[in-house]
Amino acid sequence: MKYAWLVLFLAAVFGLCFLADRCIGKVQARAQRRPAVRLPLRYPLLSVLLLLVAPVSAWYGITHAAPLFVAGAVLLAGISLYAAWTYHRTGIDYTSDCFTFRAGSQKRTFRFSQIQGQRVAISRRTVCLVLCTEEGNVVLYSNMQGFSAFLETAYTNWCRQRGLDPQAQDWHNPADHRWFPDQPDETH
Repeated sequence: MKYAWLVLFLAAVFGLCFLADRCIGKVQARAQRRPAVRLPLRYPLLSVLLLLVAPVSAWYGITHAAPLFVAGAVLLAGISLYAAWTYHRTGIDYTSDCFTFRAGSQKRTFRFSQIQGQRVAISRRTVCLVLCTEEGNVVLYSNMQGFSAFLETAYTNWCRQRGLDPQAQDWHNPADHRWFPDQPDETH
């Protein structure tokens, strides 16, 4: 009987691995169909790893009468599902006319001409770029998937919508993370 439970448990773990692989494949295929900026791929990978640890913890808690392990398994499963939901619901989808910023249940669409400027903060490994618009700020990080492609498209379409020549802007320097005019910080 003990071996039957072990075989069922292993089948469940391999089934979860298979489903996770299929889901990640579908997310990547969808991301390649249309241009988008997404969170780093480590978020869904972390959620899959946490989801794989949850049944192991639950199995140990049930077989050894340890309710804290079962509670931990439920918590891990909840965290992993939340991380997957966050990955799916956060990002920027864009076309040649506008971009849609999604963060959780919030969704806003901006025309590229609404970008007034940018602010940049550089840490040791990551660049935080804030696009300042008339209706609020859009925050991007350099480790996001599609970061550079989006900014190049945004700059080109921003110039087109404002009637500017993209080559004539002397402040534009992608190597120095300067895509748009600097926006002064209003937090004095």
